[in-house]
Amino acid sequence: MGNLREKIFSSAVNDSLDHLRGEMCAKHKPKKESRFLTGGITYDISAGKLMDDGVQFEMSSKIPQELMSKKGMNERYFREVRDLMNKGSKKPADVRMENIIHSTNIHELKERDYVKCVFFYRSNELYTEEDIGKIVKAVSTGKMELPDIPGITTLPGRAVIFKLKESVYQGALKNISDMIKANEAVGKKFHQIAKELGNNGSAVKNPAKKASASAPKAKKAAPKAAKKATPKKKGKK
Repeated sequence: MGNLREKIFSSAVNDSLDHLRGEMCAKHKPKKESRFLTGGITYDISAGKLMDDGVQFEMSSKIPQELMSKKGMNERYFREVRDLMNKGSKKPADVRMENIIHSTNIHELKERDYVKCVFFYRSNELYTEEDIGKIVKAVSTGKMELPDIPGITTLPGRAVIFKLKESVYQGALKNISDMIKANEAVGKKFHQIAKELGNNGSAVKNPAKKASASAPKAKKAAPKAAKKATPKKKGKK
């Protein structure tokens, strides 16, 4: 019975996350593996996992390398996004920077840095006895309908799954919205830094060469005037 309950709960959680991924891909530019692109940044929402007394899932966003004009700026970008996420609607259980290497083809590997947020929702954040009581009452009085759920025959059981799915979806929607806003705010700041550094934010590959090229050329010394030949005096014959 425990395995069936776990399977039903896990299915409900991932149905909600799948629904959110679909909405984000429809609203923004879809990418491979149900990721999506917005504001020049790729986002990913992981599958959900049932933990002790709760649900956990992860969200990640790619750090835009084109804005990393100096060494170490990717860590600064990460820290600023992390700080904003910690002030969001739901503080992540963990925020870390991950380095992932993608194989684009047999001869090319691409290295990317990501901000990864881990979110954990306790069961009492997802549904309470009061929540379930209100749903049961609404269904019993004909004000609300609940879909049939294979494996669950009781009305309170169906109410729990309904509330679980709704809470996971609403929570994850706030989390991904916070992440998009955080990247927009930090990205705007880094765009300004890139603009000030010039060349669209790319680092000067050879500063000595650029300095040399921009330095004013020395004026050539004026050629010395040719000495006039002194005519020889003719001797008396």
